[in-house]
Amino acid sequence: MREWKYDTNTEGAVRSALLALLAKKALADITVSELAREAHVSRSTFYEHFGNPADVYDSIVDEFAADLSPMMDQVACTSEMKPKGEPFCMRLRDGGPFAPAIDEDRFLNAFLSQGSNLEGHDLYGILTGAGYTPDQARALCAFQLAGCFTAARTSRESAAGWQETKAAIDRFILGGTAALLAAKR
Repeated sequence: MREWKYDTNTEGAVRSALLALLAKKALADITVSELAREAHVSRSTFYEHFGNPADVYDSIVDEFAADLSPMMDQVACTSEMKPKGEPFCMRLRDGGPFAPAIDEDRFLNAFLSQGSNLEGHDLYGILTGAGYTPDQARALCAFQLAGCFTAARTSRESAAGWQETKAAIDRFILGGTAALLAAKR
């Protein structure tokens, strides 16, 4: 299981417990009592760290988002250049310890509702720098991330087939970005 950054052992235990429960049932069906029991903590200890299971879920989504590579690094790199961090689509496809959280219906909304995932997005800076409003830049970043999410989660291709698809998507994103920038010149 992945180690959680900057957490107490209790917070990590609660997150791990939620992931284990999400593998069996939906977030809406998980109670604080069963989550505390699964984490081997009391309800009062749970409430010292989190308000409810949705807060735990949001912290898992935050951790998922940590260390993702910048979007434009992902799409503009060559085979010799590797972006820092892990590409969003690859983390989605692999899932790893996050798989139960990613499979939850609310994942994309939780991911996109965290302003840092949009405003911290390098494409957001490029677009606002070119003259697009913050609302326009957020909408375009949300559109791009939602598209990447959908493509990565619905593709049933092999790893090699996905690489070809990803390369086509990357060209599409670069072309769209170039068109957006050209429109503001």
